[in-house]
This record gives sequence, structure tokens and C-alpha cells, in this order.
Amino acid sequence: MAIMETDPATINRRTATTGDLGTLQQDFVVKTRDYKQQYAHLYFTRLVRMRQMVLTQAKLKWDSLDPEAKHVEKILDVQQGEISYLVGTIYMEMKLKPNILDDITKDHWVAAQPDRPKYTDDTDSVYLEDESGRVKLTGVKITNDVFVTGVVMGVLGSEDLNGDFKVVDICYAGQGPQEHHAFMETDEEDKHIALISGLGIGGNDFKPLELDLLSEFLTGEIGGVKEQTNCANIVRVVIAGNSIVTPPPTEDDSKAKKYGYDRSTFVTAPTLIFDSFLQEVCSSVDVDLMPGESDPSSVTIPQQPIHPALLPKTRQYSTFHSVTNPYWGSVDHVTLLGGSGQTIDDIYKYVNSDNRLEMAVKTVGWRHMAPTAPDTLWCYPFMNIDPFIMNKAPHIYFVGNQDKFATELVAGADGQRTRVVMLPSFSSTGTIALVNLRTLECKTVSFSTTKAEN
Repeated sequence: MAIMETDPATINRRTATTGDLGTLQQDFVVKTRDYKQQYAHLYFTRLVRMRQMVLTQAKLKWDSLDPEAKHVEKILDVQQGEISYLVGTIYMEMKLKPNILDDITKDHWVAAQPDRPKYTDDTDSVYLEDESGRVKLTGVKITNDVFVTGVVMGVLGSEDLNGDFKVVDICYAGQGPQEHHAFMETDEEDKHIALISGLGIGGNDFKPLELDLLSEFLTGEIGGVKEQTNCANIVRVVIAGNSIVTPPPTEDDSKAKKYGYDRSTFVTAPTLIFDSFLQEVCSSVDVDLMPGESDPSSVTIPQQPIHPALLPKTRQYSTFHSVTNPYWGSVDHVTLLGGSGQTIDDIYKYVNSDNRLEMAVKTVGWRHMAPTAPDTLWCYPFMNIDPFIMNKAPHIYFVGNQDKFATELVAGADGQRTRVVMLPSFSSTGTIALVNLRTLECKTVSFSTTKAEN
């Protein structure tokens, strides 16, 4: 960064308007907690709401075939040897996938298996199911593609002698409708959104000096006039989870046990540091704070907003917004959708590939950001809604706390454009992303206190 320059001209931060997305964001807020219902309701709701979306794409793709392909409404009504297409929910039969029924039937003295980075195995099978039943899917198309439990999909093929459905083509819901966005060439006065994840305050990789540099960058207190002008174009900051890493409570066996709150067993420093950081940033720009896996929030998704009482300095600012994970937002008519990484981390376990950007792009085509919930990703048992369905195609879709930065502009069949951004952990890489609200171009800014780096 350049040395601070003095300039008589005042540099003012640009402003942006925020929009109300109604039920898109409100559906992530769990107003009453009721765990009496079964998770089957969520699968049923997902299939009911997405069946017509997939069926529309299937008819466009397959109704003009010769010979004619027939749509069979119920999977169990498929006739052997008849070319037809079905719509249902994918179920992956994977012997390495955790199964709660297996766990409770085993001997309680058997040690639990360690967490696996992948559930994949050569014996895995793909099934399609609906209200009537399920059928096993076979064929080259099934072997060569990526499938995860919970995705609503259409398949074209026929039933073979073994009772399996041999697939020759597949289709998904595709990107949802999107508000028109005028894409133009980059201009010096373009507004940007700063996307950050994995501050990791209190963790082993935490570097206080890099956090200070980030704070000064976002508030425009670093660099020369040019850098400060660029910082003034940042109209919103989104922090996508894992901001705090609190060490586990330590217990001293030599001391007498205390019941209730024991100040000596908890470390408050990470929260205090984070509060001070947010206070500085919120004094200059609007901040949307999402919880993550390591933050003080609910374990199940959608994670509820971090309680403002934990951030006494920051909560006094009107520019501070504690939001859910996942989160919908709107800035200058540009819609954002993002999460803190749990959804892609879970999908990663279902596939052989290590390309997380590809997985995120596929969720856009599936029109569902968390298909593996509730199978292997913990979530709230919703009854009549599935808030993870992408009823609209966002202009910016980000995933936090990934191993490295990656981005791709995804184009839809009806002119939709979605900028997919994989955000790396700031504590590990010192990197944040800036997205141009007018062009959807994305670039990174890196901070380092290591002498070996520039």
C-alpha cells in the first residue's frame, strides 16, 4: 500500500439503495421452533414446488423427439421398454454415508467412525423417487455426471428387464427468473460490494495486523488518493461467517467444580476483538454479518442472526445488520444470495471431484442451494416451505470459507447472468473479493504482513 497522501479535496463514500426481497429473506428466519414434524415434509414440499419447474424444461427438451417420449407422472407407472420421462428427487445409496438408523442399532460400545472427507465408493447407486416409490437409474449418462441426494431432476429413458430405468438424457429446473440488469463497461465511478469470509479471530491462523489492514482499507484510511477513492466506491460489506474461533473451554481438575457460568473456562477476547473491528468498519460503511459454523449461532441451517448483545459497540450503529446464513440481499437492484460454506462443504462429500466452483455452479442449475439438507446437512424441519429453493436467479451468488478463490459468470437460457464467487478464508489467505455492481466483474484484494510477499 502507498503512503498516505494529503489532499484538500474531501472523498465521500458513495451511497446505494437497498431493496426488500420479501419472503425470499424472511423464509430463512425461523420464527417459532417446533421439532415435532418429520423431515419427510421438507422433501415432499421440495418435490411439489419444483416438479413443475423441471417438467417445463423437460417438455421443452423432449416433447419434440421422434419417436415421441411420454411423460409418466408416477415412477411406479413406468412401462418396460417404453420411452418416457420422469420427474423426481434423487436419492444416493452410499454405504459410507452416515446413517442414523445404523448408528442406533449398533452396539453402543463400538467406537464411532471418524468423519470422512468423502462418502463416495464404487458401489454407490443413484435412485429417483416420488410419492409412489423409487427406481434405480443406470446408463452412461448416470455414470458420467454428478448427483447428490435431494436434487429434483427429470430423466429420459426406459425401464429395462431388471426393473431399472436406463437413462439417456437428464434435465434440471435451470436458473430461475431474474430482474433485468444492464451490463456495461467498467467505469471509475462503479460501485462495489466487498465479500469477506473466515476472519478466524482467535484461531491458529489469525493475524491481527492483517485484520487491522483490512479495517483501514474498508474505512479508507490507507493508501493514497487513488486507493481512498477506490475504497469510497465500496457501498456494502458482507461478512460470510466463521468470524470468531473460540477455543474450547479448559477445565482444571485440581479446582473444585463450579455449576453455571464460570468466567475462567471461557475466552472472550475473540468476541471483543471482533466487536472493535466491526465498530470501526460500521462507522464508515454498511455491514451485513452472517453467522458461520464456528460463530455463536444455531447449528442447523438456516443459521439465525448473531445476537447483537454479543457486540455491544457495534450494535449502536444503524449501518450494522445481523442477518441469517444463507442470506438474500438487494443493493441498487442487484440481488445477492450467499452462504457461509456449509452447503458446498456437504455436497463436496458426495462427489469425486475437488472442484468446488463447479459444485456451486451446479446448484444454480439445480435451482437449489442446499439439496443435501436434511439428509446429511443439518437443517430446520420446515413444513410447508423449502427456503433453499432459488425462486429467483441472483445476480451475485457467493460461498464463503472455501479453500481458494474462484469465480465464474453463469449464463442462463433466458438471458440470466449470475456471478458465482468462491470466497477463501481471510485468516488463511488474507484475501477478500470485490464485485462490481454494474458489470458483475470480480477482483480480489490481498493483505499480507509477511516480508517475503509484496
